[in-house]
Amino acid sequence: MTFPVPINPVAIGLGAFVGLLVGLTGMGGASLMTPLLILVAGVRPVVAVGTDIAYSVVSKLAGANVHVRQGTVDWKVTRRLAMGSLPGSLLGVFVLSRFKAQLSEGDLDRVVIHAVGIMLVVVSLVMLARVILPRLLPGKLPAIGMDAPHANLWLPVLGGVVGFLVGLTSVGSGSLIVPVLSLLTALPAARIVGTDITHAVLLLAVSAIGQSTLGTIDYAMTLSLLLGSVPGVIVGSKLCLRFPELPLRLALAVVLLISASRLL
Repeated sequence: MTFPVPINPVAIGLGAFVGLLVGLTGMGGASLMTPLLILVAGVRPVVAVGTDIAYSVVSKLAGANVHVRQGTVDWKVTRRLAMGSLPGSLLGVFVLSRFKAQLSEGDLDRVVIHAVGIMLVVVSLVMLARVILPRLLPGKLPAIGMDAPHANLWLPVLGGVVGFLVGLTSVGSGSLIVPVLSLLTALPAARIVGTDITHAVLLLAVSAIGQSTLGTIDYAMTLSLLLGSVPGVIVGSKLCLRFPELPLRLALAVVLLISASRLL
């Protein structure tokens, strides 16, 4: 039997692996997928970024649908984040397009590799902070109310920073927003996850449109990743209650640091 689109077994395996970890931890999709595409599948860094973004749009759309149906999306926070993240993502794609126009393929790949590596270090440190700080300072971290006047400022700023980084490297959406909201707000965990996934669909869709204009999306690879990730996420979600959260998140942060050391 032949398929109209080439199926990549390596990409299916990577999708299943990352999907399983995302189902178990709720984080780490783009942070893991982009370096794996570069280091394992041998994809050009700039194409890995675009392909990861396109794959993430579809994979997170299903999750967002579930959260919208069960009412675990804070639309006010989603809107405030999107106010900054959508223009921020376009700025990130624009910067990448300038690099693409002015640099050779080799130089562009080196710039993207280093940018992704730096982002992996940042994400791993934020994830470690999310795990460690509440245990070191129980009850002492500030909880910023979503109705506070300054929430109108810091949420769009957070969205803008994350949007720019996603547009440039594909890394940073859930891996940065979930820990920050967990540390600094009193939102329930389910609403944080639902809000992040719903916001990520908007952010990644805009970024994917920008990446498509640059020709940095491998659509066949995207399909193969989805063939693996969808069942992986389902299995991981079913197993998440059987695995302790702390060791999983610490292990994920260590894996990201190791990946960063290979890229920098």
